[in-house]
Amino acid sequence: MHIATLALTLSLVPSCGQDAASPVHFTQVGEPIPVGPMAGTPVLEDFDNDGDLDVAVVCGPCCGRDPDPESGHLRVLLNDGSGRLGYAGHSIKIGETSLGAAAGDINHDGIIDLACYQHSSYDLAFLLGKGDGTFAPPTYVAVKETGEAHVHSVVLADVNNDGHLDALATLVEDHALAVLLGNGKGGFKPAPHQPYFAHQHPYAQLEIADVTGDGNPDACMTDMRGGAITVLAGVGNGAFLTSNGFHLGPHTEVVAFERPMALQLADLDSDGDLDVVAIGDESPEATVLLNQGEGRFVERGSRPIRLAVATTSLALSDLNGDGIADLITGGVGMGRESRISITLGKGDGTFETSFPMQTGGDSPSPAIGDMNGDGLPDIVTGNYDSGDVSVLIQTARAQSSRLTQLGLQLRQQLGVTAFGLGLAR
Repeated sequence: MHIATLALTLSLVPSCGQDAASPVHFTQVGEPIPVGPMAGTPVLEDFDNDGDLDVAVVCGPCCGRDPDPESGHLRVLLNDGSGRLGYAGHSIKIGETSLGAAAGDINHDGIIDLACYQHSSYDLAFLLGKGDGTFAPPTYVAVKETGEAHVHSVVLADVNNDGHLDALATLVEDHALAVLLGNGKGGFKPAPHQPYFAHQHPYAQLEIADVTGDGNPDACMTDMRGGAITVLAGVGNGAFLTSNGFHLGPHTEVVAFERPMALQLADLDSDGDLDVVAIGDESPEATVLLNQGEGRFVERGSRPIRLAVATTSLALSDLNGDGIADLITGGVGMGRESRISITLGKGDGTFETSFPMQTGGDSPSPAIGDMNGDGLPDIVTGNYDSGDVSVLIQTARAQSSRLTQLGLQLRQQLGVTAFGLGLAR
């Protein structure tokens, strides 16, 4: 009887709307803070040099939505060290279809700067940070002069090994990867021979990392219309080996579902190579593609990972401290969903059953970072349909996880329900 009582005690429902079996636990910090209509995925960086992660959010239309006159801007929120956010100055207008951002020090002054992209413009906006959470007015550099502008991702990375950050973007209707080379002073110019052909429909969450193992950063992206993952191998001078319409080795078909929308990279099977997790277009499905070496990917299986909610964005981070990347997804779907999905990794390229978590906002897109300095990863969501930002702080992880699992095992063995002693269902 004493053991059964212990099992009941360990099965208490955690905060943030998680199921009792959730091995990670989060508490929402206050109410979501308004940032304007169409809040996108947050960017987490220390924008005021106080040692705490702050939040930048670009607000603008995605997923077939029309522009909102109250949107099209950047909002910066400063962290007081506990995860509570406050406004840094006023919003900065970017453009009516501004959609997302990347952060990095583009002029070597030790202060974080931003690069923003616009859904329907070839102009990337660059904003130099002042070190207090505010930014200079944006300057614009075109990645292409003419065409049907449709941009869905931007990344800052040094792709020509000169020590300066460069800017890369996916040009969806041009079927291409754009590359702007940075001069280390905040200026950018198009790389020779760019943009580089990237199959039918390169889309969201472009990743720049060495997946081929030659020491040079490569470009990894989804091909949404082609139903595949594309890798453009970096040469190390800012150029990328294009496929020119044939299989570049790494152009890997996704069979688990149609229209892969976005991806992220992490070592999912502990072999030292970066693997891929990709999500379907506004669907509750994900798939894993394992890197066989040299950037050649093989899908883990033909059946998708079922997520707790439909998704348009994803993040990979070790939430539960076991050294294995976990999958956090959310975003803008067909309805006003207020939950994100968490799926814990097993370390062999597979994942546990997904579970949902409430965020307090509608259509949340997640970003991961330690917002209160306790060493545990927390979750920040940009809530598209409610136009605000939520902060979810992780509570004591390790002890909670071990006790929860012990409680579940005892409950199953003894026939204890979540509400008290009784017959197993």
